[in-house]
Amino acid sequence: MMLDGHPAIVTGAASGICRAASLRLAAEGASVALLDRDESGLEETRRLVEDQGGRAVTVAVDVTDAGAVEKAVAEAADRHGPPRILLNGAGIVIRKGLLATTPEEWDQVVRVNLNGYFHVLRAVVPLMPAGSSIVQIASSSAHRGGHGYPSYSASKGGVLTLSRMLADELAPKGIRINSISPGATVTPINSATFAVPAIHDAMAGAIPMARLGTPADIVGTIAFLAGPDSAYVTGVDIPVDGGLVSRITMPGDNAYSTFSES
Repeated sequence: MMLDGHPAIVTGAASGICRAASLRLAAEGASVALLDRDESGLEETRRLVEDQGGRAVTVAVDVTDAGAVEKAVAEAADRHGPPRILLNGAGIVIRKGLLATTPEEWDQVVRVNLNGYFHVLRAVVPLMPAGSSIVQIASSSAHRGGHGYPSYSASKGGVLTLSRMLADELAPKGIRINSISPGATVTPINSATFAVPAIHDAMAGAIPMARLGTPADIVGTIAFLAGPDSAYVTGVDIPVDGGLVSRITMPGDNAYSTFSES
């Protein structure tokens, strides 16, 4: 197993892509510390990891609270050892256009999706030994135009830039940092969106590979970036989106403009 014995921290581990990634990292031999504010979701992820023979601990934390993040990361390191892998993936989405988005909603999205990543990085990086890897979840929406969720797209654009900037800063420490950009992926955060037939069909029809993604489509790239086969890769973003970012705007984007989700 390529990650045998490597301690990993995964934020947003209670569901979706980060739950699936936790299972994949554990299957590759990592011992996984699962972080999220959803305690019941965390316990379910832990059970799934252990059912497949993996090792996991849970630490409930709100990534918008810098002090709580520092304590959670310290607890995870005490229980599993200094982290060699970080998957930064906690996130929320509010699908509203610019004028429909309140300042409070904008701040909420940025606090979780960008500031939360910053808090986690600040707590984890000092503990990481040389040879460690950081993977951050960005989004195809950070690469292209579209309707309906400027707060989310802007926050994920920040994740892209942060990852690229930190590649240079962290390289002398022997730490790599990369990001991935999932496209239209069916997860709990957007299940209500894709349950709307007009949105589902428009999005699937506009993707070159002609279907929506699933977490299973994403986790192999995360495992690659976390592991030794990518030891000379840092500062890059990999779209995992069925070709979505190859189209600057898509007919399916317009379907979002009449849909909001908090």
